[in-house]
Amino acid sequence: MKTLKQVLTDNPQYSTLINAVVRRIGMESVNDVIQHGIGGGFHGFIYYTDTVKFWKTHRKIIMQMAKEMADDLGEDVMQMIGGFGCLQYYDYQKNRWTDREGQERIGGTIYGREPDDIVANAMAWFTAEEVCRMFDE
Repeated sequence: MKTLKQVLTDNPQYSTLINAVVRRIGMESVNDVIQHGIGGGFHGFIYYTDTVKFWKTHRKIIMQMAKEMADDLGEDVMQMIGGFGCLQYYDYQKNRWTDREGQERIGGTIYGREPDDIVANAMAWFTAEEVCRMFDE
């Protein structure tokens, strides 16, 4: 596993997010998140009050990360987010949105209106998992 210093050196554009995630979960939990996902309950990423606040604080850089990942995958960022396992608003088998409400929730959250707690939580979880993956060699 890489050290915090190595991850910060490799990903300077995300240093704020890296530090914020590590401060919340602690270095001792990074490998657990890599192995099991953030949904298992890690400090700072359990309650909506915490995850929504995290989203609001870091929204712009989280969206930068999400857009970069969507581009790397050759996907639209809305579709990528809609396909997150904890949301599943986008059906890749049928290549369409499963409902209009899901599309509106995601759009409203990522484009700056008052965030939907479920989507904001998903975005915070996405960030924590992606940051932890940066430590995996």
